[in-house]
Amino acid sequence: MNALIAAKNETGISTGKKPKRWQTLDLREKNVRIMRWIRFRDKKLRKKFPILERQDLLGASITVGSAAMMIVTAGFYIAELIPAWAAIVANAVFASFLHEIEHDTIHNLYFKDDSKKQNLIFWTVWILRGNTISPWYRRMIHTLHHKVSGNKDDIEERLIGNGMKAGWFRFFAMIDGNVSAILNFRKLARDAPKFKRREIVRESWPWLAIYYTLWYNFLIWNVLYYLNLWMGSPISVPYSETLETIRSVLNVVGVVYLLPNWIRQSSIQIVSSNMHYYGDVQGIHQQTQVLNVWFLAPLHLFCFNFGSTHGIHHFVVNQPFYLRQMVAPFVHPAMKRYGIRFNDFESMLRANRYDPETSSKTA
Repeated sequence: MNALIAAKNETGISTGKKPKRWQTLDLREKNVRIMRWIRFRDKKLRKKFPILERQDLLGASITVGSAAMMIVTAGFYIAELIPAWAAIVANAVFASFLHEIEHDTIHNLYFKDDSKKQNLIFWTVWILRGNTISPWYRRMIHTLHHKVSGNKDDIEERLIGNGMKAGWFRFFAMIDGNVSAILNFRKLARDAPKFKRREIVRESWPWLAIYYTLWYNFLIWNVLYYLNLWMGSPISVPYSETLETIRSVLNVVGVVYLLPNWIRQSSIQIVSSNMHYYGDVQGIHQQTQVLNVWFLAPLHLFCFNFGSTHGIHHFVVNQPFYLRQMVAPFVHPAMKRYGIRFNDFESMLRANRYDPETSSKTA
């Protein structure tokens, strides 16, 4: 029988019948079997498509291609060949490819023995996706994330709101890094030995600092401009032509760079901070859930289907992002069969706790 069909037929536990053997396995064995399913499908795909073995070539091609398309898209918008919405959507999608490339490079999936090429990838990605911490610092906190996922010292996830009580504070922490810093730095300094405020501030230079300087100017100038316009322009300012030129330049930068990256970053942080469990996690089986319900499609468009596939990454780390997408339809039935939760939205109301009975006390 086809393994995929078998997995789909065996989801859930039957009532009134003798439990099947897989239903009585302990968590460790369930984890092992999920890993086997992932690796089995990975091996089959690599055999079917030999190009998948050329990871360095694929990684470099996606990096160069995505970077080039972001620049071309910006040029098309400036030349008035495409509307603003098309430029924003396109560059947000291309930036999401670059984010995945950075993540895979963090795990040494491209140019493992060539630090110069890895550094070139990191610089390219960071410049074009500027509203993030430096890739070198992220390598440290992401490696730590895999070791302590769901615990107080998981710097990466707590920086984007994981474990916070649902509400406006959490919402703004997920969509704005500076708000998150205000809300979480003190807690992280207390809970996470590897978190150093000076270090993370230093690792924000130059691109994160440049991005947020442009971003807040873009927002403030346009809010003031349209507020004044709405009120009938009662405020007359000197050098209005110069100021309007500056606003126009900021708007171009906003369309081709600021808004695409804000949309991409907000999308992945909303999804990631809610798909990871926090506070009462007991091993890899409880670290993540799968979020693949249809109404998350707008967010998944800008974070490369992260909620549907990131749980696979927790089980098998050394797999490129495009292969995770390819194995997901095959692996999801097995994950469900062995107890991985799907679309557990109630966890968002209990501060990402795995156990509904656990106190929703925030970190």
